[in-house]
Amino acid sequence: MPASEARIAANRANALKSTGPKTEEGKERSRANALKHGLTGAGVVLPEGDAAEVRRRTASFAAETNARGEIGHVLARNAALNSVRMERAADQQTAALSARVRKVEAEFVAPEGVDAAEADRLKAEAARIAMFDPSPEAAMIRKYEAAAERGFFRALKELKRMEREARASAPATIEEAEAMLGSFSDGEMSDEEFDALYAEFAGPISPEPRNLPRLTPSKAAFDLPITIGRAR
Repeated sequence: MPASEARIAANRANALKSTGPKTEEGKERSRANALKHGLTGAGVVLPEGDAAEVRRRTASFAAETNARGEIGHVLARNAALNSVRMERAADQQTAALSARVRKVEAEFVAPEGVDAAEADRLKAEAARIAMFDPSPEAAMIRKYEAAAERGFFRALKELKRMEREARASAPATIEEAEAMLGSFSDGEMSDEEFDALYAEFAGPISPEPRNLPRLTPSKAAFDLPITIGRAR
């Protein structure tokens, strides 16, 4: 039965009343409503605790690797975000497996005819089996953890490469130059200490030229022609 014009008009009026959130705060709450584990996406929707930890680790990673510029900041944040996601995935798996083990232990019923020791063994075996979750949800969490781990180490590798290149291209500081050239002594050297050190390495200063034959006076007389007057 086709809808009447009145019903169509009423449906349109109701649709106008449900257009979703209009303010930024309402839109942010709406996005957060779909958050289940925070392991996908670009990390825009994160619990406040995780977002604060990402900011803290970003600053820490940038300082530890001497990250510079916008590219360095992006790499540091990428490493921080993926490290938080790794931990979140591990926590998610731990919580899920703990729940599975508790459920198996609570529902365990020993077979008839077995003693208490055998019942305990079978119960422990059932708990060990429950430690592996073959469900699609658990497989997806393991996939998220592996992807976050790869992203973390890729970003960290690039940060380390940039740090090495920056160190190789940086000029030597004064302290590095002094360490390479060495120093005569610790601290300042006085003029007297410098003179003593110079005398030790250079030897006594002789008023006569070294490595020259010594001239001795002779009794022989020589006549030297002397011209008096203006040179022509």
